[in-house]
Amino acid sequence: MALSSEFGSSSSISHRATHRGMAFLVEALVVLAILMVSLAVFVRLFTSAQLEAVHAKNLSQAVVIATNRAEEFAADPTQVESSTEEGEFTVLCDVKPNPSKDGTLYDATIEVRKDGETLYTLQTSRYLDDDAGSDA
Repeated sequence: MALSSEFGSSSSISHRATHRGMAFLVEALVVLAILMVSLAVFVRLFTSAQLEAVHAKNLSQAVVIATNRAEEFAADPTQVESSTEEGEFTVLCDVKPNPSKDGTLYDATIEVRKDGETLYTLQTSRYLDDDAGSDA
C-alpha cells in the first residue's frame, strides 16, 4: 500500500485525468474562437481589398477614356459629341464656346460615369483663331 499513498488514490488520478481533459477542451475552444475571429477579419480585409481593386480598375479605365476624349476635343473642339457610350461607361462632354475678337476659346468638361456614378471629371480648353480655318 505504500505505492498507493505515494501517488495518491485511484480516484484522485481519475479526477486529474478528467481535469486535464477538460482543460484541453477549453484551450481548444479558445484557440478555435481566436481562429474564427481572425478568419472573419481576414475575409473582411480581402473583400474590401477586392472592392478597392475593382474601383481602381474602373478609375484607370475612366481616366484613359477621358484622356482620349480630351485628345478628340483638342483636335477639333466643334466636333465632339456631347454624350457617348464606351463599353460600360457613359462619357459626357459639355463644350462651351467663349468667343473673343480674335478667336474662340472652347472650354470642355469631360465626365466619365459608370452605373450613374461619376468616376472621373476632366476640364480642358482649346483656343482657335478666327483665321485658323482659312489656313487649312
